[in-house]
Amino acid sequence: MARIEIGEIRISTDEIQDLLATDHPMVERFRFEKSQGWREGLSFALHIEPRAGVRYRQQRDARGRRVAPAWRTLSGSERVGQGNRAIWPEGGELVAENCTFFPNQEFNDLGIGSALYVAMERFYRAIGIRRVTLLAVDVGVYVWARQGFAFADEDARSLVPGLERFAREHGAGVSLSPADFEECWDLANFDVPGLTVDGDRLGKAFMLEHAPAWHGVKYLDDERHSAVAEASRRETFARLPDRIEGATGELEVR
Repeated sequence: MARIEIGEIRISTDEIQDLLATDHPMVERFRFEKSQGWREGLSFALHIEPRAGVRYRQQRDARGRRVAPAWRTLSGSERVGQGNRAIWPEGGELVAENCTFFPNQEFNDLGIGSALYVAMERFYRAIGIRRVTLLAVDVGVYVWARQGFAFADEDARSLVPGLERFAREHGAGVSLSPADFEECWDLANFDVPGLTVDGDRLGKAFMLEHAPAWHGVKYLDDERHSAVAEASRRETFARLPDRIEGATGELEVR
């Protein structure tokens, strides 16, 4: 049984794989693969392996462009995506970084990314990690805010004037106070009932079009960060019965 050492932590690859278990109906497993390490820490990949025979409703192509919804069946050989992560000791504690994520965007909006991150945080917590960092780019400028990551260097309130202009350009006569937007997730979750931009809520459309790439941090022992991610997960999973055969609105991700 292969064992991995990270700082003072000793853990087997089998134990890691158990911590990465998921009940997501489209995922056979999130497979852990240790990368070439370095003396101070650990780098590894997580491969999303699909479960053959599951029917899902395709709504995007591999590049994320919207297509006419159609039911498809997983063969089990699809390349769903892969994430790369690193863990190292710093200041007497272990710190994790979400380095890269390469998704097949056909599988966006199906809860797979949320399920992966639930499993990933279970592993982080098990080995005592409380701080996770990343660089959010492309769709990640919105997605990671919804996963409870906060700006590490930016001030969310500085983007509020741009959000207000964007809202007015799309027909929302709103007056926004920067004091109501303490964190980037407040921007991402901003919504004007009845108004969407290309099918997206106003905050999502604004973040995807105008938010800069940003360095993010999430503290796993801070309830604010966890509550944002849990609300996002529940919202996503509530839609799955219409998108995955056999999924339920009460789907749990252990």
